[in-house]
Amino acid sequence: MAETIAADLCIIGAGSAGLSVAAGAAQLGRKVVLVEKGEMGGDCLNYGCVPSKALIAAAEHAASIREARTFGVGASEPEVDFAAVMDHVHSVIAAIAPHDSVERFEGFGVRVIRARAEFNGPRTVSAGDYVVEAKHFLIATGSSPATPPIPGLAETPHFTNETIFANRVRPVHLIVIGGGPIGTELAQAHRRLGAAVTIVDGLTILNREDPEAVEIVRNRLVEEGVVLREQVKIARVGKSAAGVAVTLDGGETIEGSHLLVAAGRRANLAGLGLEKAGVKLDGGKLVLDARLRTTNKRIYAAGDAAG
Repeated sequence: MAETIAADLCIIGAGSAGLSVAAGAAQLGRKVVLVEKGEMGGDCLNYGCVPSKALIAAAEHAASIREARTFGVGASEPEVDFAAVMDHVHSVIAAIAPHDSVERFEGFGVRVIRARAEFNGPRTVSAGDYVVEAKHFLIATGSSPATPPIPGLAETPHFTNETIFANRVRPVHLIVIGGGPIGTELAQAHRRLGAAVTIVDGLTILNREDPEAVEIVRNRLVEEGVVLREQVKIARVGKSAAGVAVTLDGGETIEGSHLLVAAGRRANLAGLGLEKAGVKLDGGKLVLDARLRTTNKRIYAAGDAAG
């Protein structure tokens, strides 16, 4: 028999959005239940903001050494120990992890349940051995890398932002599919750390940003040696003698040692039982009002799950 827990607020997802709301609500005296099936801290701590910015910081030091002669300081090409760089990245994650830990949030008075959550009604959620009945709910389940429908991709080894920080061998030539913020920042960081890098994008890099600002970034990337292949369509990808091969429409092939797919994100909404809670989707996205309420006015969304 599942144990029933009554709460003021049940939060699904312990990433940046969920943890922020949990801490604030608990410190305001609300009874909060936090449900998380994966890693505490979510994407930001484990696969996103924290590791990427730690990698960028290491890469910036390498770039500073290369540019030292501009200031009259003698320096040679930096010696990059890529495995040690990744040790640095994971040490930063480890240093921040206690702030997002179960123990810290239990100290705030939050009940933390490590299980998969699923709505079984408009005011109840099942999670492991528990049923949570709450006055309000927050969907803060984050997002995952989108997989573009490129022929051969499923059979070709590739990184996403969720796996690239486990790589301890510097790529000889990293091909990045997608020139959005994630693809662009990881491309520049790897180039500064000594890898050859090519970005391939069907549109243009950072195409949602201010064009004048993008031009500054584009010029800098090219100056640092990142190869940009914009407004091209990928016909297929596959394995090659070098590692991977990306074939463009028209037959041109770009070969590299590693492949990073950074072609957008999708909200993690599958398996939540939203239909049982009266929560509607439109095109795979939550229907939300100006207050971030779903079509069930007791259920809110925040973070990547809210778009």
